[in-house]
Amino acid sequence: MIVGVGCDIIKIDRITKYLSKNIPIQFLTENEFAYCNQLPSHRQAEWIAGRFAAKEALYKACNKAFKCSIYDFEILQNEDGSPYCKIDDYVIHISIAHEKEYAIAYAIVESTQV
Repeated sequence: MIVGVGCDIIKIDRITKYLSKNIPIQFLTENEFAYCNQLPSHRQAEWIAGRFAAKEALYKACNKAFKCSIYDFEILQNEDGSPYCKIDDYVIHISIAHEKEYAIAYAIVESTQV
């Protein structure tokens, strides 16, 4: 059963400004931060913006199912590079896209409980 659907969009420039001022990106987990640091510097703001949009989309999709914040989610990537998130008792579907100056993400949250 679908619990919720969420969508979020962000201007990549917002993240670029944080990075240029050395402001810490606190919503990333250690694993996400480690992956991001392996990317070429010109791709990092785009990647971080995508993760932020995905976490916001997940928050919107999950908020009615359980109390959460964007800090509760860790979005990793499969071997093929597609994003995924694990939450006990839920199946999470995430899609992240980047285009020029924007990153957008959609999330669908399904309950495994009948």
